[in-house]
Amino acid sequence: MEYTASIRSTPGSHEVTVTAGGQGRALDLPARSGAPGSAVSGGELLFLALATCATNDVYREAAARSLPVVAVDVEVAGWFDAPGARARDVSYRVSVISPAPEEQVRELVAHVDAIAEVHGTLRTGTTVSLDEVRVSRPPEPS
Repeated sequence: MEYTASIRSTPGSHEVTVTAGGQGRALDLPARSGAPGSAVSGGELLFLALATCATNDVYREAAARSLPVVAVDVEVAGWFDAPGARARDVSYRVSVISPAPEEQVRELVAHVDAIAEVHGTLRTGTTVSLDEVRVSRPPEPS
C-alpha cells in the first residue's frame, strides 16, 4: 500500500495531508507563530510516528489474538543534538490496560516491538531519495 505525506506552507497557510492506499486525510498541524514553516519539528513527528505505529499495532495484534485491550499509552524519547544530526538514544515505553494475563500482554508487546513497521524501518534503514526540485518565481505585482 502506498503512503504519502505533503505540506503546503505559505505565509498565513499551513496545509498537511497524508494518504494511505489512496485515502487522504488533512491533519491539523499548526504553522509557526510569526515565522514560516511548521510549529512541530520533523523530529517530533518522527517520534510520533513511532508512538502511533506501536499503539496501532498493539490494538491490531491484540485483536488478532482475541486479547482484550482497554487502553494503550506509548511514550517515545530521544535526542537530536544539532541541526543535521541523526537521532540518538531513541527508546519507548508502552503501557497497556487489559484484563488479560500479564504474561500474554507482555508477549503481545514484545511481538509488536519485533514487527512494528516504522520501528523496523528505522532499525534497518531505508533509502530516501530526492526525486525532483522545482523552482518557481512569484507572480509579478500588478
